[in-house]
Amino acid sequence: MLPIRDINPTRRAPVVTRALLALNVLAFVPVFYVAYVLGDMNLYAELMRTWGLVPSRLLLGQGLYALLTSMFVHAHIIHLVGNIIYLRVFGDNVEDALGRPGYLFFYLLCGLTATFTHVLICLLTGSGLDVPVVGASGAISGVLGAYVVFFPGARILTYTAYRVIYVRAKYYIGFWFFYQLLCGLLAFWSGFYVEVAYWAHIGGFLMGVFVGFLLRDRARQMRAPAPAFGPWEVVW
Repeated sequence: MLPIRDINPTRRAPVVTRALLALNVLAFVPVFYVAYVLGDMNLYAELMRTWGLVPSRLLLGQGLYALLTSMFVHAHIIHLVGNIIYLRVFGDNVEDALGRPGYLFFYLLCGLTATFTHVLICLLTGSGLDVPVVGASGAISGVLGAYVVFFPGARILTYTAYRVIYVRAKYYIGFWFFYQLLCGLLAFWSGFYVEVAYWAHIGGFLMGVFVGFLLRDRARQMRAPAPAFGPWEVVW
């Protein structure tokens, strides 16, 4: 399932969300040039290790700048586009509920929580310690966590393999989290390193839910009413 947009108006322009989207795109420009124009995979790997967060380096207190840069660098176009879609759909309402400065702080907090959760899992499993992790998905997972607390009844216009439907946010995001948790547990129990940092998604999401419950009264006036239909509605 792929979200297209939500039926959940905002009171003001999502300035911070748009700035974050722009930063993610701009950070991908050198990666795109090196990987897709030059085709220099050695330089590409060096970019990932320099701008991405390598757990073993973090544990040694090295490359601390990567705590920030790793949130904006993406490995490939599909990685970037997927994160852009989710941030565009869900970020504006969370920004509206938290306010611009609070939303930016919240976004970075979720990103950092996601990173440290990933590092902890790498330590527990003994795998992936030397593999750089990149992408905004940990922070965006936090945005989803806050969104489902603030707006559980909001309708998400969703593309599926068969048709376009409306799905309540609590069902859409609930399914998304279940999938992340299932994949994360399978990876943890197997002890094998997987390319997707599922536990970063889980950590960021849980932080988003936690902050959402702390501040949900701020979003009370913005909460979308629960639609009269069931969990989903066919559009076409």
